[in-house]
Amino acid sequence: MMLMEISNLITPEIYEVIYRMGHLDELVIADANYSALAMSKKIVYSYAEKNHVLLAEILKYFPLDEDEEFPITVMSLDHGIFEEPQIWHDYQSVLTGLPYTNPIILNKISRKEFYQRTRNAYATIQTSEPRAMADIIIRKGFVFQ
Repeated sequence: MMLMEISNLITPEIYEVIYRMGHLDELVIADANYSALAMSKKIVYSYAEKNHVLLAEILKYFPLDEDEEFPITVMSLDHGIFEEPQIWHDYQSVLTGLPYTNPIILNKISRKEFYQRTRNAYATIQTSEPRAMADIIIRKGFVFQ
């Protein structure tokens, strides 16, 4: 069943995950190539074909951790990739439009460190995004009433 003003990209399972996450919990939005079963404790699936579109929808309800210098993290380039993937520019476009005091920029960490962080994340949303290097970690901030 649909709800008013909630994107159909936010499935009931995704909504439950972001609702139940606490301050400083991390959420992975993973592309279709990501080995979620091997890397994640909790996995929910999305029909989203573009991770940046799903990210934009989630960030309408999900406060980023403003106390963290880098509340958004991606895996740094490797395996012969020398120019930044378009998905990173798409992510930065989403982040530029957010109403935070300081600009939000992508933190780039090694593959090994990225995978370790995903193992400790609250949950992973696996999408059907086909582009390489589209995996992203977001850290939840505090909800002020």
